[in-house]
Amino acid sequence: MAKKKTSSSMARSQMAALLISLCFLSLASNAVGWSRRGEREEDDERRRHGGEGGRPYHFGEESFRHWTRTRHGRFSVLERFPDEQVVGAAVGGYRVAVLEAAPRAFLQPSHYDADEVFYVKEGEGVIVLLREGRRESFCVREGDAMVIPAGAIVYSANTHSSKWFRVVMLLNPVSTPGHFEEYFPVGGDRPESFFSAFSDDVLQAAFNTRREELEKVFERHREGGEITTAPEEQIRELSKSCSRGGGGGGSGSEWEIKPSSLTGKSPYFSNNHGKLFELTGDECRHLKKLDLQIGLANITRGSMIAPNYNTRATKLAVVLQGSGYFEMACPHVSGGGSSERREREREHGRRRREEEQGEEEHGERGEKARRYHKVRAQVREGSVIVIPASHPATIVASEGESLAVVCFFVGANHDEKVFLAGRNSPLRQLDDPAKKLVFGGSAAREADRVLAAQPEQILLRGPHGRGSVSDM
Repeated sequence: MAKKKTSSSMARSQMAALLISLCFLSLASNAVGWSRRGEREEDDERRRHGGEGGRPYHFGEESFRHWTRTRHGRFSVLERFPDEQVVGAAVGGYRVAVLEAAPRAFLQPSHYDADEVFYVKEGEGVIVLLREGRRESFCVREGDAMVIPAGAIVYSANTHSSKWFRVVMLLNPVSTPGHFEEYFPVGGDRPESFFSAFSDDVLQAAFNTRREELEKVFERHREGGEITTAPEEQIRELSKSCSRGGGGGGSGSEWEIKPSSLTGKSPYFSNNHGKLFELTGDECRHLKKLDLQIGLANITRGSMIAPNYNTRATKLAVVLQGSGYFEMACPHVSGGGSSERREREREHGRRRREEEQGEEEHGERGEKARRYHKVRAQVREGSVIVIPASHPATIVASEGESLAVVCFFVGANHDEKVFLAGRNSPLRQLDDPAKKLVFGGSAAREADRVLAAQPEQILLRGPHGRGSVSDM
């Protein structure tokens, strides 16, 4: 009996040791898996936020995805803005895209389920809209801005024989926020005609035509895909009927369309440090309907925009040319990787619970600690910056070259710009009693000297090497 009992005990001991070993192996495997999963999550986070600098408010060229890419042109779309924090709440439903068409390129007819606001960065072209029972043809060139309403069938061409036609656009999807589609009535394999999704009986009845003839028209394969090249004589024919004015919808139409030149009008501000242009809802009714505004900043090399904020609008800035950097005061992030961000969120939650508990116990004695963090990133051609409403920010041109930036203002109808430094700073309007209370009685005069030291406004002389792009 004793031998049997000892043998049974040994067997149980061996089994327990085996189970413990398996548990350790499983934990080790899970630890490796969790580590790798964490690395993948951090990699995804970095890709999602457009690189290390300034995330999630700065996106580089690597954040664009090619929807169409041929030797005749490209259509690239910026990845969706992150849903978290203030960015998603303000502009999460919008998309930024860039169209590039080679000389004499032709873009097939299509429509978007999104309103489109575009700015011509370079070149010239013809834009043709089919809508409201009319055909409207417009000549557009560098510096022009225009709105195309959702659902309008559009085709276009680069009318220049040697220059590329480049357009930056903001898209406002009307079906699903942050998601839009392009629909082609005529196609083949790429693009496919949307008519191919309908049954033969329906199409034959709708067009009063046999299936064979319909296939020849709507599903004929065209070489080159969505962007093709056209003979010079056909480009000339397309250009003959284009105009610069509206009138297609009549003066009473709320969607009267025409291009407006930003650079062809007088700047709303200019000095030795650059020029600022804008197209507002008061000048363009369809911009007002969409609660948008377009601006263009040409900043002379070594110059900067004074620290400023928009009272209501979130600014989506796309760098057209040059290089520099931007800085922003932000209460939402403090930099660092994904794990640090999660730790900050946990700490924020803990502090919030403590604050709520303190308010319950002590009434109004709970205080909120106001802390701001610097968001900073280098920018160059193709960079996209998001500056939410009320966030003080500045953009600085590098010492070596000027900086051109087109800005789309979302939520602009009742917006105001507030410049915090310079001759027009509202801080200069503080009355004497307030200055003594804010700065302290002994420092009030010093505050006056500091606030009056900058003789210029809006566009200022830059840091000149202090924190320049080359030092970042």
